[in-house]
Amino acid sequence: MADPIHDADEEAPAALSAVERYKRAREARKIAPPQRLADEPSHDTDTLWRGLTREGEMRVMVVRATQSVREATAALGCGPWGAKLVAELMTGAQLLRACLNPDEQLQISAVNTGSAGNFVVDAYVEGHMRATLRNPAASLDDGFLVGNGTVQFARTRRGKATYRSAIALEHDEIDQLLMRYLLESEQILSLLHLDIDVTEQGHVRHAVGFLVQAMPEGSRDDLSRLVANLESLTSLGTQMHAADPDAMAWAHALMDGFYWDQVARQSVSFRCPCSPERVLALLSTLPQADLEELAEDGEPLETTCDYCKTTYSVPLEQLSALMARPS
Repeated sequence: MADPIHDADEEAPAALSAVERYKRAREARKIAPPQRLADEPSHDTDTLWRGLTREGEMRVMVVRATQSVREATAALGCGPWGAKLVAELMTGAQLLRACLNPDEQLQISAVNTGSAGNFVVDAYVEGHMRATLRNPAASLDDGFLVGNGTVQFARTRRGKATYRSAIALEHDEIDQLLMRYLLESEQILSLLHLDIDVTEQGHVRHAVGFLVQAMPEGSRDDLSRLVANLESLTSLGTQMHAADPDAMAWAHALMDGFYWDQVARQSVSFRCPCSPERVLALLSTLPQADLEELAEDGEPLETTCDYCKTTYSVPLEQLSALMARPS
């Protein structure tokens, strides 16, 4: 004789309502193995990828900016300590920009008493970035690279006003500075770590980093679990290699205890938007008296970009045309 209780427990999926089938599929999806993106890049390609837990408690971002940093530090003529600072700024800025709003450009600038001097780093929506440093040849023999001062964060979205905030700078490590900004200005509980390796000759072996954040659905306990997982991990830089460009084995260990997926990726590159047209646009904003002074010696005006060190020559006739414009 049939067992009605057993038959009810073994109810065929086809007999379930659409809502019940959705609920079962959703529960099964929660505990499925982590999904990863199919477009895994080569190890010599800079990239930033994002991961998210399925219950929305935590998100993780991992960036590799090695090639971009190499190009930027070569353009600036950095010594080893200057190269390390620029690497930290560029790598950290990419993580910060991506976690605040992927549709916003971010600029981090600082006026400070450190031996490396004032710095500026720009991270653009497309994943491009650039940086400049007042004294790229500075070293620890000259004192703290970054000293007391103020650092300003400017977020700009196309077609909208720039949002600015500032915090004090006090000999901070760059990753600590960025975490403090997220907590003080954005009220976001985060763990950000930069892994930078630079040789004594100034060659950047790797410039990578990661950021994990507690989302509104998450808690300090969730973040504490990730911190505990980190204690048994080796550095991200050593685990991101040609056989595992995204360091997925490392990421699985970091996210142990969570059900999560790798959900998005963006290319990262060093690129400066300067151009002859931008130089002329900047010159056009100068007062007539300043333009006349620039043209006094009768020679073309030469100007060099602070970021990529490209030199532009403005012919005298173009300066004359600017001076002749209606006031």
